Amino acid sequence: MLKSVLFAAAGAALVIGVTAQAPTPVRKMPSQLRLAAQNNSAEQGTATLYDGVNGLIVKLRLAGGAEGVDQPAHIHKGTCDKLDPKPTYGLKSVHDGQSETTVSGITLAMLQKSPYAINVHKSAKEAAIYVSCGNITAPK
Repeated sequence: MLKSVLFAAAGAALVIGVTAQAPTPVRKMPSQLRLAAQNNSAEQGTATLYDGVNGLIVKLRLAGGAEGVDQPAHIHKGTCDKLDPKPTYGLKSVHDGQSETTVSGITLAMLQKSPYAINVHKSAKEAAIYVSCGNITAPK
């Protein structure tokens, strides 16, 4: 918002004391990706990613999983077809089809520069079985 004082004298205008506020930061739209079922799990859904004040916010929503089971979830380097088995960033486990995590120190743009994917495991005991995965891609 600009504030100013206007004086008119002898047909001329004089603007005194103009102050300006910093522009409101532009909020980027969230990116949503499809989490596809893997290993005949029938678990599919979406991952919504957006930049928050404290880091990247990742919301996972899945259908078709077992109720009451905590399912580990991670962001990995690579794609769903060729996933690095070592997680790059941990996410909160999916419980009853939902999870929300803030990952400090990263932005969506950082992940979109290289191939990364989000994957969900069947359970902590059966972590070797991937039940759902989605590739993080740059906007087109």
